[in-house]
Amino acid sequence: MDIEEKRSGPAGFERRVGVGIRWKLFGFLLSLVFLLIASATWMATEVTQATLRRDLIQRGAAVSRVVALSAGHSLLAKDPLGLDRLVSETKANDPDIAFVAIRDESDVVAAHDRVKERGKPYRPVPPLLPLGTIGDTRADEVVRDGRRLIEYTTPISFAGRRLGIASLGLSMQGLATAQRSIRQRILLAAAVTLVVAFFGTLVLSSVITTPVKQLHRGVLSLAGSETFQPVPVRSSDELGALTRNFNRIAETILAQRTTLQNQKNNLEKKQLQLEDAYASLEKKTLQLEEAYVSVVHVIAASLDARDPYTIRHSERVARMSRTLGRRLGMGEEELSHLENAAIFHDIGKIKTPDDVLLKGERLSSAEEEQHKKTHPVDGTEILRMAPSLHRYIPVVRAHHEWYNGEGYPDGLKGDEIPLHAQIIALADAFDAMTTDRPYREALSPEEAIDEILVFRGTQFSPELADAFAKMVREMPPMEETTLKSMAL
Repeated sequence: MDIEEKRSGPAGFERRVGVGIRWKLFGFLLSLVFLLIASATWMATEVTQATLRRDLIQRGAAVSRVVALSAGHSLLAKDPLGLDRLVSETKANDPDIAFVAIRDESDVVAAHDRVKERGKPYRPVPPLLPLGTIGDTRADEVVRDGRRLIEYTTPISFAGRRLGIASLGLSMQGLATAQRSIRQRILLAAAVTLVVAFFGTLVLSSVITTPVKQLHRGVLSLAGSETFQPVPVRSSDELGALTRNFNRIAETILAQRTTLQNQKNNLEKKQLQLEDAYASLEKKTLQLEEAYVSVVHVIAASLDARDPYTIRHSERVARMSRTLGRRLGMGEEELSHLENAAIFHDIGKIKTPDDVLLKGERLSSAEEEQHKKTHPVDGTEILRMAPSLHRYIPVVRAHHEWYNGEGYPDGLKGDEIPLHAQIIALADAFDAMTTDRPYREALSPEEAIDEILVFRGTQFSPELADAFAKMVREMPPMEETTLKSMAL
């Protein structure tokens, strides 16, 4: 066997040789041969044992049928001597027969090789393994009197009349002995074959792997230094051709090694440049998105400032929405998106005329339609102009949808409404009710919460309405001016 060795060649290349390819191939071939021999041995044993067992079953069935045919006349003539002679002769002719019994129509033993059983009811035993039916003879594997038998049962008929049953037990001891003998012979043949295969495989693996080991040494030389010693060609077969081609390829590899290393260095530099460019682009994209958000924040603040009664309305709605979102277990990134969507929720009102937005009394139906039901769609169109703000479009469009489907502009209901839109709707309604209007005074926080809970399950999600009410009620008491600024 190859001895493991470790040594360093030029350029510090480490070469290690453990179990050689010859021994690996030898082990593989020997294992394969062993499996083939073992499979063949097993198959031969199984086939032989099955054949012996089948022959034994058929032999016993044939004897049982002969006994049944011979016993018919004696039963009909009520000839007990003839039956006894038939039973004793059958038992004597085959040493594997454990018992022979002839029963009459009443299932009483009319003849038996053991005389003491005569005249007694036949004693059946449950079968361990049904073996099937051969003609009109049924065969079962049973245990009777402590012995494992194949028991045959054949009906006795004469001139179409059912006269009784012939039962015969065949011992399985002879079968076991024959099977054991066959197994021993097969195993001996397999052992001889395995010894021959061992030496043949050893020689074959050595012949095949010697040229491969030479190529292995050539590969180590090529990988370890620039000075390459060609591998000697010792044959004219495929391995010889492979060796010659290897020598030519080795020379080419050595010539291209420096070029490839330079190309690798250039690729690494370009990769670093691309990574830097990507990082810069990502940073600029983030800055651009932040700029978009900042612009819309300014627009939303300007919009709130148009109406003295809704100054900083969007900011308060955003802060309440973020507080509720945090209570619901949202992460920081999602809370940031929720806050931005709340800032943008009324951005569509920028298209609402001042005579409608600043009217000092309740709006007419036409003005209500223009003011309320169009600004979610107008906000959607404004946000559509900035691709980085598209994520907020579904929330801005749906913040006036009702939980029961009676909202606008799309009549969404239940879980069809985005969760962020449902949260903003609660904060929007609460802030509107707790802010003074020209046509009514602001409600107290508790009155506003009671009003929200009235619409629990109709305008608002029951679960979110309950969570919002709990949030407001758990806040520390605040002055009216503090509440209106929502300095949370």
